[in-house]
Amino acid sequence: MSSRFFVIVFLVSAFCSAADYDANDFAWEVIGYVEGTGVGYDRLVPSEKFNHPETALGRPTQQTTGDGFYIPPGQSCPVVPVYPAFRYYEVVSIGSGGSITLKFNHPVTDDRNNLYGIDFIIFGNAYYILGNNQYWTNGNPENVTVSSTFNDEPGIVSVSKDGNDWRYFPSPRADCFAPTAGYKWDGVNDVWAQELDPTKPVDPNLAAGNFYGSTVAQIINAYNGSAGGTGFDLADVGLDWIMYVRIEDDPNTGYVTEVDAVADVSACGDYKHPYPAGDLNLDCRVNFEDFAILAANWLSCTWNCD
Repeated sequence: MSSRFFVIVFLVSAFCSAADYDANDFAWEVIGYVEGTGVGYDRLVPSEKFNHPETALGRPTQQTTGDGFYIPPGQSCPVVPVYPAFRYYEVVSIGSGGSITLKFNHPVTDDRNNLYGIDFIIFGNAYYILGNNQYWTNGNPENVTVSSTFNDEPGIVSVSKDGNDWRYFPSPRADCFAPTAGYKWDGVNDVWAQELDPTKPVDPNLAAGNFYGSTVAQIINAYNGSAGGTGFDLADVGLDWIMYVRIEDDPNTGYVTEVDAVADVSACGDYKHPYPAGDLNLDCRVNFEDFAILAANWLSCTWNCD
């Protein structure tokens, strides 16, 4: 075989491996799906409804397709805050009166080291509307700005340890801010660069209104490496860990919620990044601070000390 063949294989393999991820970081199993009314059809495949609950498993969509309006249907497009996942094999709709219940294959914990205190993230297909009569053509995200219109479809979120006792989040809601982004934009070379992290939350102090008039690239940069999504803190419902997440239609809104993925926030101390042995202050390092704690409590006793 020619050396050119090996170079091509290497480049393709390198590109594909860059998108690898750990499926355990995301919802693993569909426990239940109730299709409500008003679930639509994929416009590009009219025979397919958005009623495939397995699309809510695994990582959020990074690349979708053209919609046939301003982007050819066969063209691959990165998901950006103005162009979300929208195909029947990317998102599931719960419909009016519907719900979906998902399960992780490990406890999602209220980890003290999770960024911003966020423990899990729900990805929907919320998006901004472009302003000034602009249209997304899969071009340079520095050249288009968003309007003050943000399209979200809020769904009610509940969580459980055992699938029986459920705790409800008054807020936030699923399928809201922050809209998903698949990749970071390299403004120097004008190309989409490294993939964004779906297990890293967006700063919860940010909201849709912070970015009215901003370019798409500025919104993605403000995510600071996150792929977006709506973050939830288990402390808000008084739980230290959960394995189940349920998303239900909110009958008071009239919207139809979509779900793309649910992610466990990654940090030291979680199920695959255990604290190192000897890390007494749980800062993910073993150093003199831990030794000082040991020394200060040397020979201390709390029970049956004789």
